Amino acid sequence: MTLGRFGFAVLALAASTVATATAPVLAADCGAEVAAAFEKQRKTPAFRMISDTKGDQGPVKMQVDYVPPDRMHQTVTHPSHPAPLETIAIGRWAWGTMGAGWEELQPQFAQSVTAFTKQTLVDPLPSDATFECLGKVTFEGKDYVGYRSKGGADAAAAGGASSLARTVYVDPANGLPMLNVVADVKPGAEPLFKGVFSYPADLKIEAPLGDPNPK
Repeated sequence: MTLGRFGFAVLALAASTVATATAPVLAADCGAEVAAAFEKQRKTPAFRMISDTKGDQGPVKMQVDYVPPDRMHQTVTHPSHPAPLETIAIGRWAWGTMGAGWEELQPQFAQSVTAFTKQTLVDPLPSDATFECLGKVTFEGKDYVGYRSKGGADAAAAGGASSLARTVYVDPANGLPMLNVVADVKPGAEPLFKGVFSYPADLKIEAPLGDPNPK
């Protein structure tokens, strides 16, 4: 696969896994608390997000490791591709592989990868994002402080067809985001997108073909 085709494939599959999760939300009153949680996340030494998305062709899984300020390693597993698609970005450089060896991405695709990283990990909330406070909530047997975008809840209350909402679950002990879930607000609905955050202390990201920006 050429670098150009690879670049488009990586970005298309990655975008498909987070498009729902990053859609603007509509109204509420606790957005500042959610923004503070993600700001605290950006100040950690490193973090990982593992997400599952229900795609048109089947489930899509993505793992993204991020080491501030500019190191990212993304792995996307998609039903239409036999091998995972991996991308590493460091500064303005990026590399990709589909299992047959790493290649440096052309500048235009490298720029798109770094912009995608910034949108989904560094600045994941729209500037007008607003949430309602849910208080103490339990999700999959664990306790969190929950925040939900109010647009989906309002639509459901009004009998609207679209009742999707994003819920951010924050660890009550350390104030860090732990889950980012997009689902119908109706009871028992399975998530369309579920991103789980963790904070490995020993996470490192190295360039696969010689590091142009050694750390």
